[in-house]
Amino acid sequence: MAGSTSPTTSPTTCDYPRRFVAADAVLGDVAVIEPYYRDLEGRVLGSRAALEAFLADWSELDAWLDEEGSTRYVAMTCHTDDTTIEKRYLEFVENVAPQVKVWTNTLERKVLACEHARDLPPERFEVWLKQLRTRVDLFDERNVPLATEDDKLSQQYQKIVGGMSVQHDGREQTLEEMSKLLESPDRSVRREAWEKITACWTSRRDEIEQIFDDMVRIRHQMAVNKGLKDYREYAFRDWERFDYTPADCEAFATSVEKLVVPAAQQLAEQRKRQLGLDTLRPWDMDVDPQGREPLAPFHGAAELIAGCGRIFARVGDVFEKQFAQMIEGGLLDLESRKGKAPGGYMTAFEGRRLPFIFMNAVGTQDDVQTMLHEGGHAFHVFAVRDEPMTALRQPPIEFAEVASMGMELLAAPHLTEFYSPADAKRAHLDNLSNIVRFFPWMSTIDLFQHWVYTHPMHTREERRAAWTALNRRFNHWVDYGGMEDALATSWHRKNHPFTVPFYYVEYGIAQLGALGVYFNSRRDYAGAVKSYQRGLALGGRRPLPELFAAAGVKFDFSAEAIGPLIAGAREELAAS
Repeated sequence: MAGSTSPTTSPTTCDYPRRFVAADAVLGDVAVIEPYYRDLEGRVLGSRAALEAFLADWSELDAWLDEEGSTRYVAMTCHTDDTTIEKRYLEFVENVAPQVKVWTNTLERKVLACEHARDLPPERFEVWLKQLRTRVDLFDERNVPLATEDDKLSQQYQKIVGGMSVQHDGREQTLEEMSKLLESPDRSVRREAWEKITACWTSRRDEIEQIFDDMVRIRHQMAVNKGLKDYREYAFRDWERFDYTPADCEAFATSVEKLVVPAAQQLAEQRKRQLGLDTLRPWDMDVDPQGREPLAPFHGAAELIAGCGRIFARVGDVFEKQFAQMIEGGLLDLESRKGKAPGGYMTAFEGRRLPFIFMNAVGTQDDVQTMLHEGGHAFHVFAVRDEPMTALRQPPIEFAEVASMGMELLAAPHLTEFYSPADAKRAHLDNLSNIVRFFPWMSTIDLFQHWVYTHPMHTREERRAAWTALNRRFNHWVDYGGMEDALATSWHRKNHPFTVPFYYVEYGIAQLGALGVYFNSRRDYAGAVKSYQRGLALGGRRPLPELFAAAGVKFDFSAEAIGPLIAGAREELAAS
């Protein structure tokens, strides 16, 4: 494991030692945790000072409980084939997390009932108190075991995908390793790789479909328990989307169809001409259209770490120091291997207030982008490290992704740390092209989830038809002739609908913000970085429009906002 975390780091030696929770308390047992909640439940909040002391102690308990859960989750995703680690993770999910939800609801109600809550400084607590009111209103004890069941199904999905591999070139290879071959200039190599990857997914199709069937049933029941029409209504409240609605998301998709799909189609037509093809097949979408060999920026995690470290240093000294702290602390697990969950993520160890980055690197430019992306998330954790309230350190997802996507684009001028100037330009233009292509994909995923949960009694056949129809609407330039079954369940490869339902439109909203940061940096690089840092430092204390404004961009995903940003990206691509 390349730089795995150490879950045994002592809370007494970290920068934020425990004051309320005993230093030697292991928060994986309800019997250990319960006395702390009983203490908090029994307190009299007779003054603002008493309330603030209560919040400080609750925040500390919340942080170290979150760290316990995160530590077990990280271990599980790093070793999906280890039954002991799996058991420890499931013990927390099944026994600790459900009870904590009940206790947390009691404390949230206690705060809202306290007359001194109105005396808390609104510039810090206004958004959080609004979140509390939403959570208290949405909470239903009948949904606690349902949420636990949903978490267990998510773990089953990750275990299945983490164990996927194929035989190729005389050895067993992970799907991430096989995906490198989709960049080969040799079309027969690409096709063989795509077909083997697809066959692997097809072999587990029925299991994955059953998992999702069960998820839809559970999620719909959670909405019914709250007297809501469907899970979409529930999810929008659960994600605390105070600044936009399902109708806004549908309008966003319509704007993408009108303004971005033509740009993506133009790129596809250009790709087809450059490759000399009559039609684009699924295995033609990742190869360099000019027939160049795939970019090979690094070999092994050490080179990836070193190169990204140099890039972060050029973006800003503070990022260099923070990344060095992650390396020294063993807060990275980067290389792909069998038994590791798919994808990449950043999670925070809230007790120590430190980030951890997980990914499956195999030596591609996509890996560099992933590292820069997750690095942006990590720097967000560092930016709010001195905020004492755990809850106020948590940014809304729509802005959290500005931090990650913004860092990808702020890093663009410094890709020469991996490449020659010509290849650095190629990598950046590929990223811009992928951003344009991303928006139709984002709308496909988002509208698919809208359809799924507003039609909760649908059949698998209807679900596959809905997915296929959305692909024809937003990604119609890829020819799946003769492979319609593969297309109909290709959404299985995207983990978000399984693990974080309705989490995807945020990427689209944030990508617009990140493009704004990028175009600001073209005019004033230092100023754009300073604004970016200013936005990150606010954590979750302010509403979305104010967070975006602090970073020097607008919270706006209307057609009027999308048009100029996509035009700017197209102009830069055309100039190449």
